[in-house]
Amino acid sequence: MTEANLPSDHPEAPANAAQTADERVSPGHGDADDARLHRLARLIGASPHNLVARGERDHVFARHIAESRALAETLTPTGRWLDLGTGGGLPGLVLAVWYPDTRWTLLDATAKKIAEVARFAETLGLSNVVALQGRAEQRAHEPAHRGAYDGVVARAVAPLATLAELARGFVGDGGLIVAVKGPGWRQELDDAGAALQRLQLTVVSTVQLPGGVRESWVVTMRAHGTPPQSFPRRDGLPKHDPLH
Repeated sequence: MTEANLPSDHPEAPANAAQTADERVSPGHGDADDARLHRLARLIGASPHNLVARGERDHVFARHIAESRALAETLTPTGRWLDLGTGGGLPGLVLAVWYPDTRWTLLDATAKKIAEVARFAETLGLSNVVALQGRAEQRAHEPAHRGAYDGVVARAVAPLATLAELARGFVGDGGLIVAVKGPGWRQELDDAGAALQRLQLTVVSTVQLPGGVRESWVVTMRAHGTPPQSFPRRDGLPKHDPLH
């Protein structure tokens, strides 16, 4: 089957063989990495900056780290990737632990969160992480970031049409946008059809993550050509006036 914007009744398309794993096989990580992920969970839970809901501070590993680790096992990223709207560093820091040879830029608009992400990365000894503060609408137009990434990953950031616009400026021809979505992913994908066409994106896979606390799906899109010149639009427009 060729890549296409999938209809809502299509449960899964072919995975991207280059950077999205066809088979969910762990890269072979051991106790040391698992220990670092448990330490990350404690760091996030202890942060004074409300990186997770107050009632989830004692359950960060089960409710957040585990999902990010499951995501890691569906990917085989190489080169330079960006975690858009990283918040407290998820899933980016987990991915950086899992894939130390890949360079990870973790972007968030909130300075206090990014300061914590930088501290976590240093504490965990992650030399492959850059913590970057700023809005995607602005950073995606900067020469250092425009079309400069092999992939963008985002978890719980925005509806798919908005997310696609915010992420598209960061990836060049053949780049991937990997979105972790909840059970409403089918409707979001239907609603985003026109936006994906305007942004020159096609869907290459929709895969359910196993074993999480919540029902989660990974929607992976591939970019065709350089980023369209006028996207993303100015601050706030992708959220308040999604493409349609």
